[in-house]
Amino acid sequence: MKLWFVSMECAGIAEAGGVKNVTYSLCREFARLNHKVTLFLPVFKCNLWDYVCDLQDAGESEVKLCGKTEKIVYKTATYKDANFDIVLVNHPSFAEKEAVYTYTENEQKCNAECVKGSGHKDALFMDVLFQRAVEAYGKLVQKSNLPEIIHCQDASTATLPGFLNQNKLYKKTKSVVTIHNAGPAYHHEFSSLGEAVWYTSLSENVLREALNGSRVEPFLIAAASGAVLTTVSDQYAQELVNPYNSSVTDGLAPVFFAKKIDITGITNGFDFERYNPVDKNCSTLPFEFNPEKCELDGKFKCRKFFIQNIVNTDNYNCRGIKKHGKLECSSDYTREIYFAYHGRIATQKGISVLMEAIPAIIQNFPDVRFIIAGQGETRLEMELISLAEKFPGKVTYLNGYNKVVARLAVAVSDFIVLPSYFEPCGLEDFIAQCYGTVPVAHKTGGLNKIQDRKTGFLYENNTKDSLITKISEVIMTKQLKPLVINKMIKAGSYSVQHEYHWKNVVQKKYLPFFKEILKNSKI
Repeated sequence: MKLWFVSMECAGIAEAGGVKNVTYSLCREFARLNHKVTLFLPVFKCNLWDYVCDLQDAGESEVKLCGKTEKIVYKTATYKDANFDIVLVNHPSFAEKEAVYTYTENEQKCNAECVKGSGHKDALFMDVLFQRAVEAYGKLVQKSNLPEIIHCQDASTATLPGFLNQNKLYKKTKSVVTIHNAGPAYHHEFSSLGEAVWYTSLSENVLREALNGSRVEPFLIAAASGAVLTTVSDQYAQELVNPYNSSVTDGLAPVFFAKKIDITGITNGFDFERYNPVDKNCSTLPFEFNPEKCELDGKFKCRKFFIQNIVNTDNYNCRGIKKHGKLECSSDYTREIYFAYHGRIATQKGISVLMEAIPAIIQNFPDVRFIIAGQGETRLEMELISLAEKFPGKVTYLNGYNKVVARLAVAVSDFIVLPSYFEPCGLEDFIAQCYGTVPVAHKTGGLNKIQDRKTGFLYENNTKDSLITKISEVIMTKQLKPLVINKMIKAGSYSVQHEYHWKNVVQKKYLPFFKEILKNSKI
């Protein structure tokens, strides 16, 4: 097959959220199966270049957008050691951005209106420009090299099927759009029909089919344009078409339900080899250990290193991290029970539920420690700083992002808490299980792939009291039945290495799915 993947991000080049891992892994695995893979990416100021090789000029095009003509410059490249092609889309609106979706602290210093963590003011312009640039690229390639399938990643690229439908070059091309997150603030929607017309120039008939109230939704544009919709787990696919899930989908679920739009769930895979704790060159951890065999001595050595050199002192270069709160611990670093949270500090992630539960847990279990790492909403960040100050020795908050620090925060802990209100797939549970850290998660969306009391712990109601009860149960199990926890560590490690490896997901799920789409298009 000839496949084009379209994404704002890709691991190793332009990184923001979980989309980067899915994009990279899909491209790599299909290329390994000898399919012709091309990935389209914008060139942001924040792009990394270590994995980009064979960079060449690939021509120019002009696209009309918002009453003006915009010049696009293309470059082609290959992804080092992964054997897939890249088309880099160059335009000043991308080149000036220091992050993929939001403003950075440095950008705020330069311009007070560019508030750190807030979305780019010209996000809609950038979205449409990128998608129009992908469409226009078809004119620069031989007809025989046009794709059979274009796979768009998330809302920022979901309008592309509408553009392709207007272009005869793509009359034999099928479109797939994967919904990575349909929660509030992730829709990249147009505020009105008029705004959608202004940006897209699509017909009002198509745009009216994409209305969610007064807003025009890219995912609905895709569906109205004949694209096949997927999402990143079976359970999330069910939640997206449940009309009672209006609040967590910002009104989309009732529309999907009313329009009888089919959404296929394919649970994301996991690149175990990129995190493998048996090889510190992959894991970036200071010591090696093997959770599948429950050989955890290196895990506790990592804990000692983490607390001594990162949390309690400045012996390690923690670039990108602001530290709040130190940790008290015994001399052998095994007596205390450590709970981690790593991820976006965002309302969706239920971090407020965890913060409400922590005081009661600390009061009832003095040997428990909490490690929280991440960045996001300013209000929640400030509350976490206050929490670390209120419970000295018990809570540390590592504000920001540093890959080594983030991995250590999870790897050195006994458990990771994932109290998300909704979670399309979940990556942190995979990473935790890879490192022998047992997940404790709200039973929602993709977190349902955790097998309760086999590979982790699940709880039903996402409230402070429910979380306190579950964490208390987890602590008592750890203290009274440590062999039960060891068995869960082994099962979780096996699961992420074998059941959810991206190679298996692509061969068993995506490949038959794509072939079925092409088969149906020929009937």
